[in-house]
Amino acid sequence: MAAVSRPISLAPLLTAVLLLAGCWTAPVATVQPNGEARLIQGAIAVQSVKEAAIVSAVDRNAGTIVLRTSGKAETSNYKLGPKVSNLDDIKVGEVVQATVTEELTVYVLRDGQLPGAGALAVHARVLAVDPSYRLLKLQFPNGENETVKVPLGTRLEHMEAGDSVVIRPVEVIALRRKG
Repeated sequence: MAAVSRPISLAPLLTAVLLLAGCWTAPVATVQPNGEARLIQGAIAVQSVKEAAIVSAVDRNAGTIVLRTSGKAETSNYKLGPKVSNLDDIKVGEVVQATVTEELTVYVLRDGQLPGAGALAVHARVLAVDPSYRLLKLQFPNGENETVKVPLGTRLEHMEAGDSVVIRPVEVIALRRKG
């Protein structure tokens, strides 16, 4: 018996793919998280690389450096780590790549406030949480996103899109002149 070949119509398959593609939406950090206003977790140590940080001030005696990340108006004051060796080459106004340690504190806020603490200076919002890889994707007010790996013990199961993040600069681990 000969095999019967039937033509396959691609139109229904293409229509299904297009309809499903239209259902996907990008994550947003502007949603209001569930639950009462509260502290979720503080002092979450993370490392990140600031690709184009501008040196605003260097105090070699005090062991501090002030950096401004490209595209942001505010500056951050960091302690200089013991392994930062090329500090004599770094001048105010230079663009550097800085590997930094920062501490995140994650909150659920209502109208930008935590009961009893008043308004907080929120630096970022949670955009997505990936507990399997311990990743926290943050969105900054200028629209930029950054994904950080958090340490074991971070309560990611309590975090969700829209949670507020306060970032405290801690230390510059490495510093490299750009260009």
